[in-house]
Amino acid sequence: MENISYESHRKRLIISADDFGVSSRANRNILFLISLGKIDRVEVMSNGIISPNEVDELSRSGVKIDIHLDILHEFENNRKKDIGAIIRMTGFLGKLFTGEILPSRVKQQWEDQIETFRQVFGRYPDGISSHEHVHFFPPFFKLAIELQAKYDIPYIRFGDSIEITHHNFIAYTLHLLKILNLRACRKFSCVSSSSLVSLDWIKNLDIFLDKLPEGTIEIACHPELAEDFVKIKKYF
Repeated sequence: MENISYESHRKRLIISADDFGVSSRANRNILFLISLGKIDRVEVMSNGIISPNEVDELSRSGVKIDIHLDILHEFENNRKKDIGAIIRMTGFLGKLFTGEILPSRVKQQWEDQIETFRQVFGRYPDGISSHEHVHFFPPFFKLAIELQAKYDIPYIRFGDSIEITHHNFIAYTLHLLKILNLRACRKFSCVSSSSLVSLDWIKNLDIFLDKLPEGTIEIACHPELAEDFVKIKKYF
């Protein structure tokens, strides 16, 4: 069957391109997809490699520009070594429980990243997300929503991954972490999508798009990767 654009579903989908700034290839691919109207939100790594021309083009595009918070570049360094997501998460948890990664230090890093974003773009971000969804972990979710309130940032990535039929271990983990964070989210009246899915979790996009859950669905993708780039260009 020939793939179609699924325009009837498109208004409920939020296509978010992660890792703007991680490489010139990522930036180039994301900006190209934006020019085609395929992207709704861009997740910017404020300490990444971003040229003034890319800042200008992104700012004029009309898409929402979010900050993609990072912790000590822990995940990025391991990603370059081609270490799987579960192993990366296990390693991160080990450093968290042994005190090698401290929330107090992370808070300062995240504030610095938000201020760097403001210096680069001339304003604060439209939303908050994080590399490898690390802000879902309760000590860091509390920090994220406090910073969201402090800087008047309207959106945070916090959709429920369990509602999606194409879930996996990471999706279940995020669902459990979301439950732990619900009280804090309600306290700060945080605004997010109803559901969250990573594009690489989806094995068959035709089936996925035919069985969408209710509400809005944020689809996180990485256009730096050829597979994600092709899927976004073809389906959305």
